[in-house]
Parts: sequence; C-alpha cells; structure tokens
Amino acid sequence: MLADYQALVDDLVRDKDQVIISARRDVAIANAVSRYSQDASRELVRDVTSDGTTTLPVPMEWSDEISDLISIEYPIGNFPTSLLGAQDFYLYVSPSETVIRLGDSPNNGDDLRVTFTTEHLLDDTHDTIPLKHQRAVACLAAGDLCGQLAAYYATESAPTIGADVSDHQGKTERYRKRSADLLAEYQKIVGPAPSNRAKPASATAQLDQNKDSLGRPRMFHPTRNWPPTP
Repeated sequence: MLADYQALVDDLVRDKDQVIISARRDVAIANAVSRYSQDASRELVRDVTSDGTTTLPVPMEWSDEISDLISIEYPIGNFPTSLLGAQDFYLYVSPSETVIRLGDSPNNGDDLRVTFTTEHLLDDTHDTIPLKHQRAVACLAAGDLCGQLAAYYATESAPTIGADVSDHQGKTERYRKRSADLLAEYQKIVGPAPSNRAKPASATAQLDQNKDSLGRPRMFHPTRNWPPTP
C-alpha cells in the first residue's frame, strides 16, 4: 500500500538532511502513479446495462484522461465470444459527458461487457500496480525528488568554509546523477511508452528553481542557509 511506497522512496532518495517534507514526497508518488497509468494503464472488464437506446454510459471507473475502449461483448456468454465489430461502437465526447455510441440498440435491460483501460489506484487501502512494477513507480517518484534536491542545493546559499563548499557542490551533482539513474531504471523496468501515446509539444523556458511546475513554492524543510541572504 501507500506506506510501502513512501518507505521505498525515502530509501531511494537518501535525503539525509531531510530537505524534502513528506507532503512533497507524496505529491511525487501521486505524479508517478499518474505517469505510470499512461505508460501501463490498468485493464478492466465491467458489465454495463443498456436502456434500449444506442447510447451506453461509460463504466464508473472510466477516466477521461487515461481510458480507451478495447472491446464490447454482446450478447454476453456466447461461445465463441460475440464481440462487436470496431465499426459498431465508438466513444462520443460532448461538453457535458462521455458516452459510448452503438450502431444498433440492444434490448432494454441487457448487459454489455465492456473492456477498457483506466488509471491505477494507490492509497492506504488500494494498490493496483503489479508487483513487478512497484519498484519502477517508486524510482520514478524518487527521481523527481532527486531532481528537486539537485536544484535546491544548486540555488541554496553556499557555505563559507572550504570543506563545506565542496560538499555542497557535490550534493548538487550527486542528486542530479541519481535522478537520471532512477529515471533510467524506471524505463528499463516498465519499457518504452506505447507508440500511440501523444507527444507533448516542446518549449524552452527559464525555470525558477524555487518553484514547482505550477508556480508554487517547493515544499522543502528550511535550513540555516535558506532562504539565501540578499
């Protein structure tokens, strides 16, 4: 469960100075689960009841950000399995809802078996991530945090004592390398993302290392050298 990932991420990050607070770690884990859900989404099968029209509601676990329709079985229970052809159903998205449109109207009250993908769950009571990928998700979260630590030590006020200066600079490089190693391990375990995954547009920008991607202050424990003096 979530506590297992928290402990594993803490071990992977090795934040001896306790710069990262637990809330920041948990955000990194949640982001890692979201990314993993895109790379290796969870497949579910649910029966959905028809109201006799050509419109079918999506299953309760449907996620507009992640989910894809895989197949629809109707009637249920035939041998061999009766699957609707790809031309007989499609996903219809309107400003107010997402539904499944069918080529023909099933009988009112009939169930159709829908196979689809959705996001993974990870909290205090649920963990849908396969055992073989649990370390990968922890590596992804830890890699994010190590990247933040590298930025933190790069921008924190440097000590004045020579030995401390050397250690300060070394932390930046160590965490930067560890971040790259952890992200590489995630890719090695999970494999490449699906080829049909949308590629984001690229852009170059000057980043404020003291803020996260949403412009909010990073959640770090303060130290005696933070914030830097003017």
